Amino acid sequence: MHTYHLAVCEDNVIIREEICQLCDEILTEDKIAHKISEFSSAAELQKILDEEEECFDLLLLDIQMEGMTGMELACKLRKRENRVSIIFITGYEDYLKDGYQVQPIDYLMKPIDRKRLTRAIHTDWKWNHSPKTIVLQKRGRAVPISLASILYVEGANHSVVFHRTDGEETFSFSMMEIENMLPMGQFVRSHNSFLVNLDHVKEIRRSYVYLDEGKEIPIGRKYYRKFQEAFIRYMNR
Repeated sequence: MHTYHLAVCEDNVIIREEICQLCDEILTEDKIAHKISEFSSAAELQKILDEEEECFDLLLLDIQMEGMTGMELACKLRKRENRVSIIFITGYEDYLKDGYQVQPIDYLMKPIDRKRLTRAIHTDWKWNHSPKTIVLQKRGRAVPISLASILYVEGANHSVVFHRTDGEETFSFSMMEIENMLPMGQFVRSHNSFLVNLDHVKEIRRSYVYLDEGKEIPIGRKYYRKFQEAFIRYMNR
């Protein structure tokens, strides 16, 4: 699975460490595999980008820094058609009007608000980086499956059945193997034998999860609380 790579560029070491910690906490809670690289100047970050243009998925840039500013770096990247996602960080509202030409995901005012940062990261992840398809092997052939089409996965007799909006298909995998292949923030166990796509959940009750297609999926007592928490977190992205 792809590792979501963030670059945090901020010349104030205390603020930089705070941003890195918040990003790590947010992505860890969502079970998104990630890596965070720290930079104390835009020039330092530009050097890395010049060597390997597509090494980062998201840049968190302080707009105003000594030497090259975050805004100047962003403009340089866009001029050479680098479409990397950008979140600007600033302590001054005066700078907000200057950055729309580089199409940032968001602007965050200092001190950083965790909810606002969470929303910005979730927006970028969902729009630009979350996987759309899983490819499984079946009798020597590769079978691509749209994640959006999966309602739930059911374990049965040393295999799994993918229940989709367009039918069913069985594969020779264990539930644990499939659970590790699917995006963990989106697909959550409701029962030992059921892995549910939260995009299709309409309602959660004590004994059943109700899907938008009308299907009832059992929810085990030991899974109820974690499933409900996962659903709330996913819907609030």
